[in-house]
Amino acid sequence: MRRITAGLLLLFLALAAAASSAAELPLAKNLKKDARKAARAQTPILVFFAADSCPYCHQVEDLYLTPMYKSGDYDGKLLFRVVRIESANFLRDFNGKRVDHETFAENEGVVLTPVIRFYGPEGKELIPELIGYSTPDFYGDYLERAISDSISKLRNVAMSQDSEAFAEEAVTN
Repeated sequence: MRRITAGLLLLFLALAAAASSAAELPLAKNLKKDARKAARAQTPILVFFAADSCPYCHQVEDLYLTPMYKSGDYDGKLLFRVVRIESANFLRDFNGKRVDHETFAENEGVVLTPVIRFYGPEGKELIPELIGYSTPDFYGDYLERAISDSISKLRNVAMSQDSEAFAEEAVTN
């Protein structure tokens, strides 16, 4: 009986660990590849710069970003990626250069956390970043507005590029 109980406990723990890891926000691994995907789908890339030693980062991730990611409401509208600024994990930046998370954050000028940035497919920021977590009562609204603004900005850029291409074509014909 003791073996069955221990076996069931191990099975439960394994399933719980698998479920929790499946719900984690994806680490940034290849932003150049993500940018190509974002370009095809015309979606912004939300990059969450976080530090494991930052309690505010854990709150932003646990209370806002992970539930948004898990909900599926942003599938096809937004790519979520995490950069752990104290991590030696490697990623490919928007230019394809292999750097660790810490160096990428430094190259992007991120020194404080939490920071959320919205990048377009070219690797450029679409809107001003969200820095810190000083107003928990309003943070969800700020984040939702930033997501909406980044999506709108990306679509406006795409529409103006389409208009310019159309105008160029009309002139050459």
